[in-house]
Amino acid sequence: MGRLAALIPGLLLAGSLVAGLAALLWRSLHEYDSFLAIQGEVSLSQYGSLASDPQFHTVLVRSLTMAVIAPSVAVMIGVAYAMNMTRIRRRWLRLTLLIGVFVPMLTGDITRTFGMLVTIGPGGPVEGLTGLNLVGSSWGIGLGIVQILLPASVVVLLPAVLRMNPELASAAATLGARPSTVFLRVTLPQLRTGIVAAYAACFALTMAAFADPAILGRGLMNFVSNFLQDRYLGLGNPPQGAAIGIVLMLIVSLGTALILLLGRRRR
Repeated sequence: MGRLAALIPGLLLAGSLVAGLAALLWRSLHEYDSFLAIQGEVSLSQYGSLASDPQFHTVLVRSLTMAVIAPSVAVMIGVAYAMNMTRIRRRWLRLTLLIGVFVPMLTGDITRTFGMLVTIGPGGPVEGLTGLNLVGSSWGIGLGIVQILLPASVVVLLPAVLRMNPELASAAATLGARPSTVFLRVTLPQLRTGIVAAYAACFALTMAAFADPAILGRGLMNFVSNFLQDRYLGLGNPPQGAAIGIVLMLIVSLGTALILLLGRRRR
């Protein structure tokens, strides 16, 4: 009985999520008069309007493109970071590196994004060194997203890195394998499960990105989440905002499942 009681808080949270998604789905299946703010009859018109909306197509392609590129960059950096961090023997230095990689996550999304805005914006260090102002561009948004994806990728990769057998790499090197060959054929296969899981998690986080496109993109490079806010609050069309939310949830769920499935088959 005690074990069942311990499950109650989790079940309540899961139940509230399911109830919220059900309400979102039901609202998306209605027509809506934005001028009179009146919900109409049951219909698939909200999804039909999204399917024929070129602006939504542009936003969706932009989000998917970033959700493919940014996780790849974050996972590559995360692999190198996690491997080097676990090889350091000094405990205080490992702890410093661990805290350092989590600073963007610990400071909060808005604070972190405004910090990045100062860094890459007008008069910032990046502009001073390179003469480039990355605010309002895909490069600036990508930097902000990779910054928050890196802690997530390191967290997922660390267990896989700690389970690695270092003797295999030493044996391959003893037999004459080059460092690049050791990394590609001995190290990466041991990390494959962690890499796939990290990429899937980063894909989901990128698709749901909101603050980076809104702040670093200056509203010029909206993602699906920003488009949802514009339709739900800006245009005052809650059913269409709900439809966008359902579409986003389906894309994230199917994309994550596909990544995990392909990784499992490859293994």
